[in-house]
Amino acid sequence: MSKKRIIFLIIILAAIAAVIYCYHQYYRTNKDLGNVKEDFSVKAAALISEYMNNETRADDKYRNKILSVNGMVKRIDTSDNYYTVVVGDTMDMSSVRCSIDSTHSSELNNLKRGMNVTIRGAITGFKKDDTGLLGSDVELNRCVIEQ
Repeated sequence: MSKKRIIFLIIILAAIAAVIYCYHQYYRTNKDLGNVKEDFSVKAAALISEYMNNETRADDKYRNKILSVNGMVKRIDTSDNYYTVVVGDTMDMSSVRCSIDSTHSSELNNLKRGMNVTIRGAITGFKKDDTGLLGSDVELNRCVIEQ
């Protein structure tokens, strides 16, 4: 085989590999957390308290982990088929905001304000309220309701 032919084959194989990689990345989906074991199980008030006391340490501990959070339902927000369950103490402005996975939105039918609930989700961050007027929020994504 000539050098040109070998180089041409290498380029073709690299192009095929790149197309296959791009295809898989384009059609990649997030893992359903309904069957995933959580890394931590924590009460909503304790999670909020950890973030309020030392955000850096709590972020190092929980960032990109799967949490199972237990607390009282403060409210359920609905916007264009996007559902967020706000969990925490009704007397406190701070809360845990759980964005429900769209494939598990039917589980919201059993939830009522004031119920005690356990929600599993991937922690994505903390929004601190520096003014002290609005309350701080810990945010979870791709959440599923455990009970």
